Parts: sequence; structure tokens; C-alpha cells
Amino acid sequence: MIEIKLLFAATGIALLVLIITNVLVMIYVGYFKLSEIESHLENCHLLHNSPQRGSVGFWERRYRLNLITALIRKRPSRLLLDNPGAIEDVRNLPLNLRRWVEIPYRSNAFCLLGILALYGWAEYLGLLE
Repeated sequence: MIEIKLLFAATGIALLVLIITNVLVMIYVGYFKLSEIESHLENCHLLHNSPQRGSVGFWERRYRLNLITALIRKRPSRLLLDNPGAIEDVRNLPLNLRRWVEIPYRSNAFCLLGILALYGWAEYLGLLE
């Protein structure tokens, strides 16, 4: 039983470290890569007409980064279908900038699933009692 508890703790710590690393990468992208990404999305009216456009605070940058994440999904989102001029901008977004946006957000989504699975595993084994 001790080995299972140690494995549970190690898995939880690994997920927590991965989540913290991804959040730090998203903060880095928001402060150092966001203006470069926005410069490639010139025809996206949703992004350039948002109320947070000129703001430099953390939450405003995060909002714009979330908009960009929604825009560059693999299938065309409703946000792009309402603005067909931005579709070509999204297609021409350089791969390295696309990766700066997609990888941390997808990793955090998988970490959330991992935490839910870890919680289910702990409930099943009775480790949380």
C-alpha cells in the first residue's frame, strides 16, 4: 500500500509541475510573443476590435491569447466563419508561432484530464480517506 501512495504522490507532483511549467510558458507567450502573433493576424476584426486591444495588463493579454487559441483550432471555428478575411491569415500564421499558442493550452487540457483520472484512481483505491 505504501508503494501505491508513493506512486500517487509522484504522479500528482509530476502533473502539478507540468501545469506550473505550462502556465509560465503561457505567461511568457502573453508578454513576449503576443504582439508578433497579432501582427500576423491583421485581418481578424474580432481580435483587433476587442476592448482589450491596447491594454497591457496580464488579464487583457490572456484574453487576447485565448481569442487567438480559439481562432487557430484545426477546424474553422465560428469566429473565423463570421470573418472570412481572417481565414487566410490563420493559414499563413508561421508554424513556430502556432506552436507557442497550441502546445501549452493542449498540455494543460491533458493535465486536467490527468488530474481527474488521478482523483478517480484515488477514490477507487480509497487513498483520500
